[in-house]
Amino acid sequence: MSRDPFVQLISRLFLRLGTPAVYITQAGVSLDVRVIAKAPDAVQNFGQTHLVVDTQRFELMASEVKQPREGDRLVLGGTRYVLHGEPLIDRERLVWTVSASIWPED
Repeated sequence: MSRDPFVQLISRLFLRLGTPAVYITQAGVSLDVRVIAKAPDAVQNFGQTHLVVDTQRFELMASEVKQPREGDRLVLGGTRYVLHGEPLIDRERLVWTVSASIWPED
């Protein structure tokens, strides 16, 4: 484990609060990861109407997923998701936040 206290803290946080998942790159590489799932409501504008919609966001440790990309996939608790939008990384470059939607059945 790294000696950097921030890295140690993030690792412990994900170990305690995270859920095991499988991250699948577009190239087909599967990674066992731990994620923290968030599903906040978000306000979306549609013309002059404001709609509250469910969102799926996941936090990933940058030490486990170096560069998430739109189109990569995540399997969590039997539910499959596809990443969309631009992944965001925190200021310390330790945690990615990604948005996802349910992976449609093939």
